[in-house]
Amino acid sequence: MTVEQTTEAKSPETPPPKKVSPIGMIIGLLVIATGGYFGWQYLQPMFEPKKVEVVHDDGPGEAPCAEVVRKTLDRVDQLPGEIQAYQDVALFPKIPGFIEWIGIDRGSVVKKGDVLVKMYAPEYLAKRNEALAKVQESQSMLKRAESKLISDKARLKEAIATWRGDDSTYARLKAASLTPGVVAYNDVVVLSQRVEADKETVNSWESRVKASEKEVSALADSVSASKRSADNYEDFASYLNIVAPFDGYITVRNMHKGSFVGPLGFGAYPAIAKIAQLQLLRIVVPVPERDTSAILPGSQVQFTVSSHPGVKFTGTVARIGNYLDQSTRTMPVELNYSNPDYKIFPGAFCKVYWPARRREASLFVPISSVVSTTLDNHVCRVQDGIVRCVKVEKGQTMDNLVEVFGDLKEGDQVILRASEEISDGQQVRATLVSKEDAGKAPEPRPSYHESVAN
Repeated sequence: MTVEQTTEAKSPETPPPKKVSPIGMIIGLLVIATGGYFGWQYLQPMFEPKKVEVVHDDGPGEAPCAEVVRKTLDRVDQLPGEIQAYQDVALFPKIPGFIEWIGIDRGSVVKKGDVLVKMYAPEYLAKRNEALAKVQESQSMLKRAESKLISDKARLKEAIATWRGDDSTYARLKAASLTPGVVAYNDVVVLSQRVEADKETVNSWESRVKASEKEVSALADSVSASKRSADNYEDFASYLNIVAPFDGYITVRNMHKGSFVGPLGFGAYPAIAKIAQLQLLRIVVPVPERDTSAILPGSQVQFTVSSHPGVKFTGTVARIGNYLDQSTRTMPVELNYSNPDYKIFPGAFCKVYWPARRREASLFVPISSVVSTTLDNHVCRVQDGIVRCVKVEKGQTMDNLVEVFGDLKEGDQVILRASEEISDGQQVRATLVSKEDAGKAPEPRPSYHESVAN
């Protein structure tokens, strides 16, 4: 084997060159072109000359301002109210028994004193008859005791007369016995013993009379107690008739003839019926704490109900709660409304147009003039072109104005649309707007779905 043949046998075979497709060439050119474009955009500002920005100083900016005004708060709030009957009573019997007759039903019109229900209670009637029998027995015993007392007093008088007669005879006989031989001594002794016996008889009848008097007194007390007990049962008998306590309507009837009813009012003894006074109604209004200082008894307040749309009714402030509910921070106030035609019914809700007033005038500024932050509330007062931030305390609103309490006075100028970007000591050029424009509501901010005009 020759050297050339050996070399050819050892050297590997060379692979043929790969062919590039047209699509790959196009993609490569696009990548190179895109990289060159973004590179040029990044490096271009470095080779351009810098522009010098010219700032024009036009002086202090213009700031529309409004005057602080003094007004008396007088607005109308819409508060929820509840309509109640002036009187609403559930009817219960005084004693348990059966209904013998009932003359009312739901919707019945009754007058004061009308008999509504008649009951039958045999146990109480038997007890009443027993009490009356005890009264008669006590009175009979009292009469016998009084008769015995009269007899004892007569016997006492008789004994006293006998004692006095014997004593007088004894005195004369004793005086005669002083003359010897006129009266026997034995007669004097016998008469003396008779006088002593008469005296004991008198003492005995006096004791009997005193005992009879005590017996009569005790029986008289017993008769009085029996009469009181009988009178109580007489009252119970009168409770068997239930009458209307006032003029009104029967709103609920739970029982019927033959029902067993009682005075408990719970469980097995519900109310027989309910009566409500509809000629006069109570309108209960929860007045917020901020408006309680302006409540005037006797003032007229309007309200509306859903059953009469578009109609306003007028009530009169009649009763003030004079306490605040801790859960709602409101004071219950009651209006009286005369309802002779029964247009409005208790249990309904109403919308009350409550007048919120103050007794004294206070300072007002536009709502947009107050800047509220987490730390405080302040307005931007402009004086001699200089802004001063004045801390204030907000009160109530009226139209588009709000009460403010702070180091302000009537006539001060405050920035109409203040913000936190306005700093204390900043110079501005104040432009006073009219009171009408200051009292207008600020334009609403555009929402995300509204286009903003350039």
